[in-house]
Amino acid sequence: MGEIQGRPFQFAVNACPEVNLQDSGIAPSGGPVAQRKRGKRLGFFRPLLTIARQGIVWSPLKIAGESWRGLISMSIWREILDLLKLEPFDEIIESNPALAFKYVVSNYIARGLTLAERASCFLHHYNCIRVALPTEILRQILQGDVEFHRISKGDNWFALVIGLPKPHIDREGELCLSLVVNDQKVFNLCFTIVPGSVVKSEFTEALLITHLQGVKGCNTQIQLARKAFRDYSPRVLLLAALQGVADALGILRIEAVCATKQRSYTKECSYTLIRGYDDFFTKAGMVKTAAGFYSSPVPIEGKPLASYRGRNRTRARKRRAMRKQIQSACTALLSGPADRVALASSVDVNSIPIPGAVGHSQTPLLAPDRVAI
Repeated sequence: MGEIQGRPFQFAVNACPEVNLQDSGIAPSGGPVAQRKRGKRLGFFRPLLTIARQGIVWSPLKIAGESWRGLISMSIWREILDLLKLEPFDEIIESNPALAFKYVVSNYIARGLTLAERASCFLHHYNCIRVALPTEILRQILQGDVEFHRISKGDNWFALVIGLPKPHIDREGELCLSLVVNDQKVFNLCFTIVPGSVVKSEFTEALLITHLQGVKGCNTQIQLARKAFRDYSPRVLLLAALQGVADALGILRIEAVCATKQRSYTKECSYTLIRGYDDFFTKAGMVKTAAGFYSSPVPIEGKPLASYRGRNRTRARKRRAMRKQIQSACTALLSGPADRVALASSVDVNSIPIPGAVGHSQTPLLAPDRVAI
């Protein structure tokens, strides 16, 4: 099955324009102290002015629509703002105040969610990672992509990292697992920790997959990765890593959007999205619910080893061990020091842990698995 490639972002009629949420904007005169004081006085309108400084033109209809939606949810927005003032979120919200405004955008995370559902997803996610993750680990994830698994084959190296989504997909999830080939991201899985009620689940919370696509123009690197990872699709690798996230956070359910709920869905790309989302999740063993999401307990049960014969069973066993290694490495990264020691002992003996991270994360949190093939 071919890999989905990225597509240019398109605005819905009532959606606000794409905003680079990592861009701190142009600092006004008066220095950072004066800017912070003005920011407190501006309150609700500060994110709008941050967007305006980026030179994006809004129509009167868009301005009115986004402002009205924000005003009617003022209490929710204030709750979000109070949360983002806490450590370590306060370190990024100062340069990126529009972060607190993300949920207002139509089709934030997925198509069809109400404003209240979008707000509850945003609040639940950031409350969860603040409580569940050690502060230093969370800080590094918020500041850059943190590597937790790496292998090399010949002159090429392949890594799995976790961090914030890049600006062009940051409306499609609050965290992103990525496959990196020779310093270039080639495949992304974006997800958010959401209340179970949003996906009509009986469970309290779930990891919701909302973006699972390759990067445009990276077919060559994706094929290299498939060969290095025993002919596994990047989707399978990233799904294994996501189960590691679930283990670390104690979350028992994984949900995923179907093609028609994916934020970038159009009739023109429906066939490609159905293959990349519906067909993949079905093959992985997830079941489509009446609410239109694909659902599975953690771990996602694959095809039984007993169903394989001869060499195929040996190959399947090795591939399953590789998936488990990726899952354990991700869990170890997000766990406390004591859990890390226990998890590291369960990793394949051929893995040689050494420090390392890509992006802006310079202080190693966990020695990622690195294997020479």
